[in-house]
Amino acid sequence: MAMVLTNGCRNRVPPSDGDSNFEPAGEPEQYSATVVRIVEDGTSRETSVSREARSGEKRREEWTEEGQNRALIWRPDLGKSFLLDLDGRAYMEVEITSGHLPESPKGASNPHDVSSGRNAPGPDVGDSTVQAIDHDFGNAQPPARVETRVLAPAVIDGHSCAVDEQRAIFRDRHVETTRRFRARDLSGLILRIESEADQGSARVITERRDVRIDVAPDTFNVPADFKKQEKLPGAQALHLDGVLRKKEK
Repeated sequence: MAMVLTNGCRNRVPPSDGDSNFEPAGEPEQYSATVVRIVEDGTSRETSVSREARSGEKRREEWTEEGQNRALIWRPDLGKSFLLDLDGRAYMEVEITSGHLPESPKGASNPHDVSSGRNAPGPDVGDSTVQAIDHDFGNAQPPARVETRVLAPAVIDGHSCAVDEQRAIFRDRHVETTRRFRARDLSGLILRIESEADQGSARVITERRDVRIDVAPDTFNVPADFKKQEKLPGAQALHLDGVLRKKEK
């Protein structure tokens, strides 16, 4: 599957100067969640599932790629990140530096930049879910105009969510619409994003499910019985190495 960390937008949509009631996204200092991503193109439907966890600046992502279970642990406090082969019980280590870490709006280094993050300043705080699906339609040109409006609140998995909608109008007159659902009791954590185009039937839905605010400390440690390797075996290791280096940038 396309990894949630990096398989996202090739095009960022800047927020408009619209509604002043727009509520920014954020996330709790500590949480874990299952991320479910559904891509529909009118003829097929593809679903991918990953797990994510955060405790301060520490991050962990788990996913399955071509039948292999992988994990990425991000440890800015150690200046390192660890790529894990969960099936082979092996890992590779890559050094990171503060210069490689994206800046969050709060000034802290954050490996999860979002839809309106680094490339287009806006209200969103670092969030891998938005990065995973925002403008998955791959436009080469930025929109000519962006309209933002606040929608009626919604409840998702028992969480009251603020909802906003962005309509990106492009020069060829096609429109892409993105709706975001932010949980007010979870520091604005985005629980659902819906993106769709008016031409064709492309649609992407990404959801955070089973959100918990308790995370075991050893979640961000490499298990003691994992063997360190210079590279993980097979072609997948090369792909994951590239993913990791993209994440650093």
